[in-house]
Amino acid sequence: MRLNTILKNSLSVFLIAGVLCLTAPSRAIEDQDKTVKSLASYAMGVVYDLYGETDAAIDEYKKAAEYNDNAVVHLRLGANYARMGEFSKATVELQKVLQSEPDNVQARYLLALIYSSQKEFTKAAEQYETILKSFSGAQPQNIEIYGYLGQLYYSQKDYDKAIKQFEIIASLEPTNSDVVCLLGSLYLETGNVPKATELLNRAVKLDPDNDTCLNSLGYLYAEEGVKLDEAKSFIQKALKIDPDNGAYLDSLGWVYYKQGQYTEALRYLKKADTLLTDPVIYEHIGDVYWKMNKPDNAEKYWKLSLKLKPEQKQILKKLHQLNPDQSKSSTE
Repeated sequence: MRLNTILKNSLSVFLIAGVLCLTAPSRAIEDQDKTVKSLASYAMGVVYDLYGETDAAIDEYKKAAEYNDNAVVHLRLGANYARMGEFSKATVELQKVLQSEPDNVQARYLLALIYSSQKEFTKAAEQYETILKSFSGAQPQNIEIYGYLGQLYYSQKDYDKAIKQFEIIASLEPTNSDVVCLLGSLYLETGNVPKATELLNRAVKLDPDNDTCLNSLGYLYAEEGVKLDEAKSFIQKALKIDPDNGAYLDSLGWVYYKQGQYTEALRYLKKADTLLTDPVIYEHIGDVYWKMNKPDNAEKYWKLSLKLKPEQKQILKKLHQLNPDQSKSSTE
């Protein structure tokens, strides 16, 4: 890089730093020299940031904070600590920002991302909720935040709140098949089959080649035992798009099971098992073996399902019917 380019970049950084300091929370400044030193250290920190020298940038920002404590510096420090994976230090700095600027969206956004990475989903959700409260009504520029918040609610199995967030996104992007499909799956989690069916059908119409939507709708029909030929067609189309998807193979096997074609069902379910370790697949294989009058094989796969996901009432019930005396030790 030429010297004149570096000087231009540096000059721009100093100008930006000056503006940022002017817009920082006003406070009585007794020592003009400290202000100048703080500005210089801040500007150097930004320069180091531009060149990816994070350690040096942090050192300069720390100096700037010592000379003149303000939210802009702490925000930069928090962002750099987060970039370095030092999340506890980042959190401290970002909390300092919020002490002087409670409505600072950048600080809250970074905190939410940090909390999410640490699986502190409740704290992350609180930050996103606070950000959204500062806006009036649903706005397209906030779609990402609605999505993050919806995912957090989903991870907490708070499906009603998750649905609310994705409904907002769907109102802003009504032709987004992925969002409509996800909404359908969420309604299914709440047991609202009619609403889930309506949304998944809409998603497939919006994008007939969306393999996730095709599989979801096909599996829903299979579970309900309705429109099985249509369900098979949807899932087969999904498999043409993604032929090695274990979940899709499981869905197709389940359709064949519902149609009473147990040999064909077992073929697809066994193939799914080679691609995906999943308690549902093991349960389905067990169910097929039970229908094929092979109770020992059924018991084996039901127990495998329980090892992956203990206390499944429906499987415990099956094992009890199979062998009442030994069902208590079914997971051993």
